[in-house]
Amino acid sequence: MDPSQSTRAEYTSRMTSIPIPDFAHKDWKNLVSKHQSLLRKLADHPAMAPNLQQTYSTPANNKNNVYFMWDFVGRTLFYCFQANPTLQDETPQEKEAWQDALTRAMMSQSLIMDTVKGKLNAMTESTYPEQKGRHPNFGSEIKSLARGLV
Repeated sequence: MDPSQSTRAEYTSRMTSIPIPDFAHKDWKNLVSKHQSLLRKLADHPAMAPNLQQTYSTPANNKNNVYFMWDFVGRTLFYCFQANPTLQDETPQEKEAWQDALTRAMMSQSLIMDTVKGKLNAMTESTYPEQKGRHPNFGSEIKSLARGLV
């Protein structure tokens, strides 16, 4: 997909429709499946609506926490697809991609579930100060999916 031509909606559709091979390791299948579901839910969140029809490479209209996590989860899914689905006889690059995906999954879970320390708010506001105090609630479905990531 060309990031200057494809919309975020198209990117989401593409990343969430890549089939999971039957021969894949159960851990790989599990991580990919959960990230595909979470990416879909994040894209469907009302706070993501102003950004979906823009091209992937266009700066987002609304750089809120939902957008930030949509981007983070989408990139994590990309790392999953760079790993060897069998998790055996991996090249060093495939091993690194898998480790990156696992680490990012833990970070996604931590950021979405953190309602006390406000790490995600702080990260978003440090890059996009105009977002201070304007953080949409993820909702129970997204939090449930995040809780099950790792």
